[in-house]
Amino acid sequence: MNLKLCSIALSSITCLLSACGGGNYQDESMSKAGSPPPAPAPQLSIANEDRLSGNYLHTLALSTDGNVYAWGYNYEGQLGNNALGYSTIPVQVKGLSAIAAVKTGEHHSVALHNDGSLWAWGSNANGQLGMSQVMATRVPMRLTGISSVKAVAAGQNHTVALKTNGTVWGWGRTATSYTNLPKEINVSNVKALATGADFTVVLKNDGTVWAWGVNDYGQLGNGTYNNSSVPVQVSGLTNVKAVASGQSHTLALLNDGTVKAWGRNSAGQLGNGSLRTNNIPKFVSGLTGVKAISAGAYNSMALNVDGNVSAWGANAQGQLGNGSYHMESTPVRVMTVVDAVSISTGTAFGSVIQRDGQALTFGVNATGQLGNNLAINSTKPVRVVGLSGVNTLNLGSAPH
Repeated sequence: MNLKLCSIALSSITCLLSACGGGNYQDESMSKAGSPPPAPAPQLSIANEDRLSGNYLHTLALSTDGNVYAWGYNYEGQLGNNALGYSTIPVQVKGLSAIAAVKTGEHHSVALHNDGSLWAWGSNANGQLGMSQVMATRVPMRLTGISSVKAVAAGQNHTVALKTNGTVWGWGRTATSYTNLPKEINVSNVKALATGADFTVVLKNDGTVWAWGVNDYGQLGNGTYNNSSVPVQVSGLTNVKAVASGQSHTLALLNDGTVKAWGRNSAGQLGNGSLRTNNIPKFVSGLTGVKAISAGAYNSMALNVDGNVSAWGANAQGQLGNGSYHMESTPVRVMTVVDAVSISTGTAFGSVIQRDGQALTFGVNATGQLGNNLAINSTKPVRVVGLSGVNTLNLGSAPH
């Protein structure tokens, strides 16, 4: 969800390449002019959770020194380098330091500072930056309406934050709500967040899962197809340790290492061997010993305790990383990955961090989202230029 993403299984290259239109950009020069691609970024050392996030068609990487780097699609300023135009290699986001986590939406980016403040950049056409003074910014700006944040998630056109007191705040536009400034949501005792295209999922401290927003594909998991503007409990789920949302589906990792999924299943993204939508959680076929999950627009990934990675769902751009373009409704192994420590999915591309610190990507690459200095899709993992010492990868929510 990483994200709303244009769709983790992009419906068309046109969708991937189209910009969201103009607006009043905030940048260092107050100019709308772009700049040529910068020189390759230096070797990065990246560690810990939420250090790498990729949604839609761009990715953010957080180095261990607290700096942020970005690559991919950039026609709304979402790379934060005071330029427009995509980059096929990592470039440094301007003006950020001491960052603890990064997240990407469809056309916006968010960074969580060590002091609990939030910084955002990219498109604000739907209020997703949480500020009212600009339509877009190509450099990070600090949110003034929220503080003491410990976690953040970015959807297609909305953002959600978890504060240290366990309260959840949201802003931006979904099909069921709109606000351009942070507003508290009536849910408490939350420890983790996930965002889909037009819905939000939270994991509570008691191991239950709650969701709100659009429910046309059963993505709220409560046994209905009715939208809800207030949190509703996902049916039959307890002992959950992590959640991840794609465009219109969600994964839940249970304490016993198994995975359940619900929501849209048009490309087999629920991983249960069928293409039938489910409005209640069902087990993903054949998965045990899982320690991390990630959901893209129409595909999903799981990291096993032995370091192997599985993927399933849409594969038209090679985003399953198994050397083919065939859709898979049950998990298959990602090629050449045997010692992974982190995974993430974006819009029709996936990423893996290996124990040796190398970042690997696969799938669509029309606007440089694989970060390998090319613009050619790959059905097999390729190395990101200039990234090393990476421990964790998160391509963010996966909407659209």
